[in-house]
Amino acid sequence: MKRIDFIVELIKGYDTVADIGTDHGLVLKKAFNLGYIKKGYATDINPGPLKSSQKTLTGYPVEFYLSDGFKGLKKPFDLAVICGMGAYLIADILKDAPDNAHFLLGAHDNLEFLRAYLSKNNFEIFDEYVMLDKFYYVFLKVRSGKMELTEEALYTGSYLRDKITSLPYFKHQMDHFKNLSLKAKGENKVKYEKIFTYFKNAYEHSSSLK
Repeated sequence: MKRIDFIVELIKGYDTVADIGTDHGLVLKKAFNLGYIKKGYATDINPGPLKSSQKTLTGYPVEFYLSDGFKGLKKPFDLAVICGMGAYLIADILKDAPDNAHFLLGAHDNLEFLRAYLSKNNFEIFDEYVMLDKFYYVFLKVRSGKMELTEEALYTGSYLRDKITSLPYFKHQMDHFKNLSLKAKGENKVKYEKIFTYFKNAYEHSSSLK
């Protein structure tokens, strides 16, 4: 399953969806075509991608906003999709997020930073997913709330550990940090070895679910 199709499946069950950084508008279009959603909002900070999404979504019940994240969107929605960007940018966008919606977050880097940001800023992760589409992509379902995460969970997640489907991802991360530790020295070597152990523990836990 391709990444966009995977995201669309995670939208199922929400009536009104805001696509933040809509780019091409394909996520909303596929969700409409499958009958998953009833209304959409598409935002982008750049005019070019917004025009592209307007073309893609011609005839669909979507409102378009040239906006920096949520700043120009004041309408209520059930779910906001914030995917395909870095963790630091996602965290910056969430500073203006409403507190009565769910969020689907897909950061392509620094997941440990994003999880830490969420835990410190009154967000709660209530599910996590991972899929492979040339690269591994991790998605977080988030809402307003409280949570505490161990350092290990910042890297491995709390929900991925309880899914057998996470095993290839954990193995990939183990190999990655093992290779980094073999090349590193000093504090970096210690750091990578510790992260390797986190993913090894997660792998062993997921393996035990078989």
